[in-house]
Amino acid sequence: MRFNVAKAFVITTLLFILMTTSCSTLNKLENLAEKNLGVDEVMASMDLFPYKTTYPIFYDTGAQWNEHSLDLIAQAEDYILISTFLGVEHPSVYPVWKALANKMEEGVRVYIIIDSSSNFQMVPIVNERIKAAYMQLHALGIEFVEYNSLSTSNLFFLPKMLDRDHRKYWVVDGKTLAIGGVNINHTSIDWPAKTGNIDTMVEVYSPEATKEVVSTFVDTWNNYSPKHLNKEDFFIEKLDDDEELTQLYLLDHHWPIKSKVSTLFDLFSTQAKRQLWMIQGYTFLTPALLKRIEFATNNGVEVNIMLSDFSTQPKYELASRYGILDLIDAGANVYMYHSPVGAFLHAKIMIADQKLVTVGSANYNFRSQTLSRELNLVFDDEKIASQLLDYIETLLKESRKVTRQEAISYRNFRSWYNYVLMQVWG
Repeated sequence: MRFNVAKAFVITTLLFILMTTSCSTLNKLENLAEKNLGVDEVMASMDLFPYKTTYPIFYDTGAQWNEHSLDLIAQAEDYILISTFLGVEHPSVYPVWKALANKMEEGVRVYIIIDSSSNFQMVPIVNERIKAAYMQLHALGIEFVEYNSLSTSNLFFLPKMLDRDHRKYWVVDGKTLAIGGVNINHTSIDWPAKTGNIDTMVEVYSPEATKEVVSTFVDTWNNYSPKHLNKEDFFIEKLDDDEELTQLYLLDHHWPIKSKVSTLFDLFSTQAKRQLWMIQGYTFLTPALLKRIEFATNNGVEVNIMLSDFSTQPKYELASRYGILDLIDAGANVYMYHSPVGAFLHAKIMIADQKLVTVGSANYNFRSQTLSRELNLVFDDEKIASQLLDYIETLLKESRKVTRQEAISYRNFRSWYNYVLMQVWG
């Protein structure tokens, strides 16, 4: 009972805060638009500066990324750093853990950060509990830390419990950097079998960005492990200037220390002048998030948002669908992706005016704005945007546009309840 009362108090307080931030968001957007700043100027205001990088390689399903990640492990010679929001003990995931253990036997250093949310994973449909990977990793001799343990003692300090590491990234030998939405769990890489989630991992070769990610990994690791790591012990390979290069911005969000995601959302809603695409498996809206959509549509921007059928748990689907009517009333076009094989679209992609792109872990929701650690890449490059827009065209072939009548059908008490709950817990 004590936990339920505490949960109700937090949700009530949070909803009050959400309702009172809408006007300030609109004023901020108007001020930002009036300044007419370019992408580089907005980024500089957040102390974010461009890094040279090779053009990204995209992996579009969990199974595809899983196959490639096994190749990366096999080729590793020095070290592998992995941060995953969810890491579990499951037959579909075991080959990854075993491959990492084998590499450690060869002398390759392997370190993994896994969020404590892994303790609460369920098998889709049958809703059977799956174990977090901790005991299996320990048995295999793999070094890992649990991010912010969801222990009983933390229930008495809820703000600490709500701090979650939602980032998913890999660093291999100081050359390969991969960031995106794929976890090392059963639903990401193998639900449905041989497909997993429809998701995005981005692989680049960018020494400066890699150095920053190594730094954030080491800092996070050292907060939770008695074995401290040193950033200087992880070699970063130099960039070959003969390769075709572009630029990226690395957005590492840790509220309130490095609060970046709100500005990321502001950037896309104000930089877009003609078209804005948002791919989101689910989005749990707030008045402030809706204001960003309204701001863009009121300025003549065509806003297109793609959500997904086949969420692995009904509560996520109910919560996300509840907000569709609000999106339509805000002027957005909403599409529902329906995978032919029953896969869930878990990607988080935004594209403005066929040029500005972000891909990473951040959802369009309040948790990603505040309570969760997130990691996104931002590109200002027409070639990259064109590649992703072509990808969206393939998704649209399996999507339907949601009518207002359909959106109204999702407005019921059960959906509303999950919508409120997911503001904090989703």
